[in-house]
Amino acid sequence: MEISGKLYLSGQSKSLPAVLKGFDGVFWLQSNSKEINLEVRRDEMVIQAPVGSLPYKILLAEGHLFEAENNQETKKFLEFCQKPNAESWLSYLEQKKTVILVGIIILAGLVITVPKYGLPWMGDQVAHWIPHSWLMMAGDETLEILDESFFSPSELAPQDQDQFTKEFNRMASLVLKDQTARLVFRQSEEIGPNAFALPGGLVVLTDELVEIAEDQAGVIGVLAHELGHVQLKHPARRLVRSLMALALVSLIFDDAATFAEELAAISGSLISLAYTREFEEEADRAGKEILIGAGLSPIPLADLLQKLSDGCEENCSQLPEWLTTHPSVPSRIEFLLSE
Repeated sequence: MEISGKLYLSGQSKSLPAVLKGFDGVFWLQSNSKEINLEVRRDEMVIQAPVGSLPYKILLAEGHLFEAENNQETKKFLEFCQKPNAESWLSYLEQKKTVILVGIIILAGLVITVPKYGLPWMGDQVAHWIPHSWLMMAGDETLEILDESFFSPSELAPQDQDQFTKEFNRMASLVLKDQTARLVFRQSEEIGPNAFALPGGLVVLTDELVEIAEDQAGVIGVLAHELGHVQLKHPARRLVRSLMALALVSLIFDDAATFAEELAAISGSLISLAYTREFEEEADRAGKEILIGAGLSPIPLADLLQKLSDGCEENCSQLPEWLTTHPSVPSRIEFLLSE
């Protein structure tokens, strides 16, 4: 960018036609009449604003004076000139060491706290606003992926399925007001004795858990626990939190391919995404309240937890995810048996 004007050399009253050019914080003053080509630093320029119809005047080092021809063009040029050059920035940074240090500390704090506290909070807000119909579709699609990878059709007796479904629906009707819940049965040697909730209120119960429980009341207690997760929208909140964390990492490292791959993998790995201790404690409380509200005792669930825990030495890898996470089994049993 450049502006035209008159140049008065130091100690001279006669002017020379000249051009003042500027780019990236560096300026040159040129005059063809005397082959003048001066490099001018921004901090060596003193700008005198015009009064009335008088022109802009720019005082330069060594006493030179540049008088601009067009005030409007000069104003635009000077707006450009106000951008500090690299040396100005270095000087500013040198003077603001304390401010910069504090800024770095604050930034480091945000980097640490946002993933731990900010993302979970934002994820929870988003999860509560997602339409239930969308979550139901997500649950159905996730179950399809799991059916292809892990599950086979249930061989549980139809009368047992009917009994579990009846109790499940009865408990769900007591606590779910703005959403629905569905119970499906599957068997899987890989997953073993388990029950878990997917987004949209879809709860999966494996034949292996029914077989090891031997008592329907204990299994119904597990279903109450899973309904607690559904009631509190834990599956949706867990999914959204995972997606937001993945999106943040992909954004930081500018890796869209990884995001796409992991997004596809998350749906199929929901059963391995452990709930937080907070979620499990909330589901324990909600599940106990659901059982009591339905006129059922939480004692059979406590007995089942103890039985599963006692059998851990034989096959710990087959324990349900909700049993292997905090809080500990003894504390959960104590809570279930408390008044």
